[in-house]
Amino acid sequence: MRCDICHKNDATISYTVVIGGKKTELHLCEECAAKKGLIKASSSMDIKKLMSLGPDEQEIKKLICPRCGLTYKEFREQAKFGCSDCYKAFEEKIIPLLQRIHGSDRHTGKSARISFEEDKNEIKIFKLKSRLKKVIESESYEEAAKIRDEIKKWEARN
Repeated sequence: MRCDICHKNDATISYTVVIGGKKTELHLCEECAAKKGLIKASSSMDIKKLMSLGPDEQEIKKLICPRCGLTYKEFREQAKFGCSDCYKAFEEKIIPLLQRIHGSDRHTGKSARISFEEDKNEIKIFKLKSRLKKVIESESYEEAAKIRDEIKKWEARN
């Protein structure tokens, strides 16, 4: 699949945003994702290259996951863990690796490039519209008119 922005490179990142129940999905190459600020430009570095910067060979041979038997050397070659216990078995070696790749050893997630205020407005409008449907179903038309006017005010803010 090609990148939805440049249409040249292969899309390696799927970016999904849901606002007010409407789902929008983009398929991006790493270069376009970095330009949009969705990933750090340095995060597109080759993981195998980064992993080769690790400890010496003697130390690597000693590291083996007790559950699945995967060695740290195999992990470095495949760039994949064998089981969930590998994280703990290789912890002291992968923390510096994660810091080099992501700039942190903690996952903080990503947020959309939409401001907090815009997001808050969308949520408020969605809740008002839901309340409006219920009020109309109960035939409270005066209350419905008030809610309709409030929705218009919130939509004007966007």
